[in-house]
Amino acid sequence: MSAWRGKGGARDVVALCVGVGKVAAAAGAMFLLERHRPEEFLVFGTAGALRDDVRLGDLVIAEEVIPADTGIAHSGGFHSTGPGVSAEGRLVFHPSFAASAEMLRGALAAASYASLPHRVGKVLTCDQVVLDPGLRLHLGNAFDALAVEMEGAAVAQVAEGAGVPFLAVRGISDELSHDFAGLERALEYRGQGRRNLWKERMRLSVEDPSVMDRARALAKGRDLALDALESFLSAYLGRR
Repeated sequence: MSAWRGKGGARDVVALCVGVGKVAAAAGAMFLLERHRPEEFLVFGTAGALRDDVRLGDLVIAEEVIPADTGIAHSGGFHSTGPGVSAEGRLVFHPSFAASAEMLRGALAAASYASLPHRVGKVLTCDQVVLDPGLRLHLGNAFDALAVEMEGAAVAQVAEGAGVPFLAVRGISDELSHDFAGLERALEYRGQGRRNLWKERMRLSVEDPSVMDRARALAKGRDLALDALESFLSAYLGRR
């Protein structure tokens, strides 16, 4: 993890880059609690759209985050429950986590002030990158959600346990219709040498040129999403 400390208006801000996934996000949230005692958590990064009216570069402000792949699996299917959390000696399941109403109002005001296209709704957290349009459509319909990412619900669970307000804001890097299946073959893996990595990418560019074309399209969408988030953060932190 990498951390930076600075100012957001008159307030002290610590920005922490945690990496990908719920474990990294929860570990980062605990680090911030122990070392910096934050007054609020703001999670931001990219996400994939789950509806066809959510477009590249749009902001999705999560009024609710849902741990969509946490639940009970059996031969008859999967039932989402969210994590089981101890509450007064009882195990209570949390199928979702609501955002701070005050932070939500501030985020809406900042997005409007910066003239950024934005939507408010449910955002899913999964431990998998969802690359297939059919599966994304299913998830969006099943949960009535706008976007999917990999960290928000984990930070929300830590924040709720500590009594710290929480909000997640995501920039859309890929749309519902985008099919990125196969990109996993171009990723860099632990223990893989740079020479082997570029050899694999060169092979893919010859055998299946669409893989690298789609990788470049995803990178372009990521850049659009990050540009929108930069404008949002400037407005959000400057107005609080």
